[in-house]
Amino acid sequence: MSRSPDAAEPIGVPPIDVAPIDVALLDVREAVLKRLLAVAQDDADADEVTPPGGGSPGWNADRVRWFLAYHRAAAAGLEGPAREKTWAVTAGGNLAGAVRLKAISVPGTAGGSLVLETGIWLRRSLRGRGIGREALRLVTVQAAATGAAVLTADTATVNAAARSLLAGLGATLADDGTRVTARIPLP
Repeated sequence: MSRSPDAAEPIGVPPIDVAPIDVALLDVREAVLKRLLAVAQDDADADEVTPPGGGSPGWNADRVRWFLAYHRAAAAGLEGPAREKTWAVTAGGNLAGAVRLKAISVPGTAGGSLVLETGIWLRRSLRGRGIGREALRLVTVQAAATGAAVLTADTATVNAAARSLLAGLGATLADDGTRVTARIPLP
């Protein structure tokens, strides 16, 4: 980043160049799945990645089994029995988390149009760097390619980062005081 000679330097803060991180979506095949599980266990809260299970907090045997079975079922894609597709999110060539699309039925959807739901989790150590925004942009492109009319997402009202990401994608947010539902019209 070049500065004009007249540009004021922040006092005590050296200028830095921030290169964009290369974010991509990678199919979750068996070899990727094992590495993705290791990333999740190492740097993500089990409650952010899996439903409650196993009777004990954190990463327990039931949650590990669920994680593996979930991603294996989603490997068949939106047309498969799970009607879901997951991708590993990579940033700079390293696994950063996962993102998903799921075909859902929404009451009152006009003309039986396909509606997809998305969700994402990222390593704690990589949050706040624009990776989630780019991963959601990429999954929105995937969603649009299916012919879906709408992409939805759901998050906790207190999750300001997720709400900001979704609003940045042009989502309409509906907050019931506990949960926020996002609707993103697709082209």
